[in-house]
Amino acid sequence: MGFKVAFLLLINYRMSGWIKLHRQILNWEWYSDNNAFRVFMHLLLKANHKDRRFKGIELKAGSVVTSRDILAIETGLSVQQIRTSLDKLKLTNEITSETSSKGTIIQIVNYEKYQIATSETTEEQPKNNQRVTTNKNVNKEKNTIVPSFSEFLDYALSNKPNLNKVDVELKYKSWIANDWCTNKDGKPKPISNWKVTLLNTIPYLSTIEVKLPNQIID
Repeated sequence: MGFKVAFLLLINYRMSGWIKLHRQILNWEWYSDNNAFRVFMHLLLKANHKDRRFKGIELKAGSVVTSRDILAIETGLSVQQIRTSLDKLKLTNEITSETSSKGTIIQIVNYEKYQIATSETTEEQPKNNQRVTTNKNVNKEKNTIVPSFSEFLDYALSNKPNLNKVDVELKYKSWIANDWCTNKDGKPKPISNWKVTLLNTIPYLSTIEVKLPNQIID
């Protein structure tokens, strides 16, 4: 998926440790596919969070040694549903797989881009992270949140009603494509408060001419 660290949702699970998900997973093409989504989330939860050896095999972070039969038992899906889901995930390069003497090694592509950066911190200090997450939820204006386009547009128009909606949409899409960052001095700068950033950007967006009806003179 190529999701980078930002706007994180921490998920606690029955094994020790945490995983994190980018909020843009809501727009992921397999999000509405119950089976593919379930299998991918299960692989994220089972994946090694760092490189390690397993029965003589070097495993990379983000890898899982398993089989379709085992995945079927663990997820409650049929072997055929597992096979179909894995094929879909391979098709869009979410995972790769290879056969070894110890089982099938499934590797989550780009795992390190959105998991490793804080995995050790979250495992060692889950209570601190929970407290920080709670504090951020209390003050959403300081939280790094990607709004929907309709919310983005409504806020822009509420400050300047004659803005060109096409320009507003292009600005929104450019920030999304840049992982919710602006481009400052040729370098990406994360947007921590989108409303403030948008207000600073509005003066540079084009406007449309509002034509008033001709006045009727008696």
